Amino acid sequence: MNTTTTDALQAQLASWREAFDQSFAEPRDKGDWGDVWNVLGIRIAGEPFALHLDDLAGLLPAMTPAPYPADAPALLGLIGHRGQVLPLYDLRALLGRGTAPASRWWAIVRAAPLALAFEGFDGQWRLPPEDRLQQDGSSTDSHSGWTVKCGDELRPLIALAPLVERLTASFAAHHDAAPMGLQQA
Repeated sequence: MNTTTTDALQAQLASWREAFDQSFAEPRDKGDWGDVWNVLGIRIAGEPFALHLDDLAGLLPAMTPAPYPADAPALLGLIGHRGQVLPLYDLRALLGRGTAPASRWWAIVRAAPLALAFEGFDGQWRLPPEDRLQQDGSSTDSHSGWTVKCGDELRPLIALAPLVERLTASFAAHHDAAPMGLQQA
């Protein structure tokens, strides 16, 4: 890669990082935008998806997580973020799309102490109501029932709350199933 291409790529990444960080710093004033949604465009198994920024506490480039011996198939290990140790889960596996060969990004979930690994980050969008399509029927475990238009691409909006609930229930069920001598009184 030549220097000009590398500089342009670094400038684009810096711009995305600044816009993402600024979205958390800005007050939730809707102003002229009306009812906007801030979404993060991601890729899972090469397909476009979106995450609602209100559901996230941060975005990090992937590193090597610390291994953790557990039988949860989607658990990749443990990571540190702002003084906390968080379990890192493969979002692709949680969505039932197999395991990711490699993850390049980690999303820190706001509602629970955990992180999600995914393969690609496409950008961030502020979406007015006309760029959101509500699907018929109820939401599934992985789909919020909304599809969002980001640029020229339609992306299913991933519902993080059901994923967090499913992980929490799975952990609780596993903890309750521990042998009697291992349970705390």
